[in-house]
Amino acid sequence: MDDLPSYKETSYAQTGQAAIPKIWILLDGQSTVNVFSNPKFLTNIREAKHELTIYCNAGKASLTQKRDMKGYCTVWYYPDGIANILSLYNVH
Repeated sequence: MDDLPSYKETSYAQTGQAAIPKIWILLDGQSTVNVFSNPKFLTNIREAKHELTIYCNAGKASLTQKRDMKGYCTVWYYPDGIANILSLYNVH
């Protein structure tokens, strides 16, 4: 293992200010779930039957609520999130 090149580790952290406008909806090719933080897009808030844990560059988050997105489907709701994300796989 001594012959492997050295590398520098990099980590990213969420800041206190949102860099993504709350009215944007991101179509993410790497995401596996639909997660929204802006309740203005959603209706019918309710507790989910199961909790979802997601891992991202800001760490780990436990989601316990779902809402309906008019004209699409049910999405996870995470009010502390920094974006509204639709998974490209799920939209497909």
